[in-house]
Amino acid sequence: MRQLALPAFLPLLFTASLACAADPTQVFVDHGELHYVGPLDEQANARLFALYDSLKDKPATLAIRSPGGPTTEGLALGKWVQDHKLDVKVLEYCMSSCANYVFPAGAHKVVSNFAVIGLHGGLSSTTFSFDEATKKMLDALPPKERQAMLDQIDASIKGDAVKEQAYLKALGVRADYVTLGQQERYQKLYRDDPKTMGWTYSLEDFGRMGIHDISVINPPWRPGAAMKNMSFMVLKLDE
Repeated sequence: MRQLALPAFLPLLFTASLACAADPTQVFVDHGELHYVGPLDEQANARLFALYDSLKDKPATLAIRSPGGPTTEGLALGKWVQDHKLDVKVLEYCMSSCANYVFPAGAHKVVSNFAVIGLHGGLSSTTFSFDEATKKMLDALPPKERQAMLDQIDASIKGDAVKEQAYLKALGVRADYVTLGQQERYQKLYRDDPKTMGWTYSLEDFGRMGIHDISVINPPWRPGAAMKNMSFMVLKLDE
């Protein structure tokens, strides 16, 4: 189940708990690589694109550490990475919209042996829950207005889900990449653990999902080995 937050109810936000950090997203160049550190954000995307355009020597790698952010910005950043044929490097974590849309877009992907590519659903999810602030806002509305807003939200999600699926198809990624862990057979394995925020895949199963060209620094890959307060279950895909 995805948690839905609605600032003016659009664009839709799907973020991991780390996205609550107050520090603004940082965008910079270091050792010839672009760096994106923080939640996905429209302004941060714009700064990244402008920075890249301003450089005479174009970096070939985007190193990213992000808890996620608006799906709109995740799709925009992923498409930009794909268009510029950049590699994607994750040394710590890339979660939510970052995992859904940015990581798969890399021409080549590099991860540390403890990096987390953490998923917890996407626009194609069939069930959603509202965050507490949105619940209070909806509960305060008269019944007809509340239903009208819910209908509008539902229509928007369905429309954006079509865009999400078209994007994944263009990347050659399986349609259920962002939703597989929500299936009952998988979700029952982790939903009662408050520390488990979602799921990830093994190196081999990323390949089965259509996400190839992943290099692990000092393998084997043990996603989340350095995390203390949260974890992501590594799904075991059926053959």
